[in-house]
Amino acid sequence: MFKSPVLLFDKSKRLAVKLASSVGTGFAYWTEKSPLKKDIRMALRKYDPLVNRHVMFYEVALGKPRRGKARRPQQFARWTGIGIEDMVKKVARQHEKQGYF
Repeated sequence: MFKSPVLLFDKSKRLAVKLASSVGTGFAYWTEKSPLKKDIRMALRKYDPLVNRHVMFYEVALGKPRRGKARRPQQFARWTGIGIEDMVKKVARQHEKQGYF
């Protein structure tokens, strides 16, 4: 559909923020905040349906977003055949130590 990979990325400068319940139910809200306030931790009083009342929700630290697909070494080696010799040697060494696979 898109010709350019640049068009697939979000152009907004606002930061996505996950707000987790302080009660510890695992319920969370997603919202956005200004990049100027990235050093300030957000806290809002919102409704938690699992405890059926309003509680404090605090901002959760998120990891950096990844660009592109992350490849796992085993899957990449099986798919392309690159680096398969190293994997075979590793399994052979484990087999010699343990005596079984």
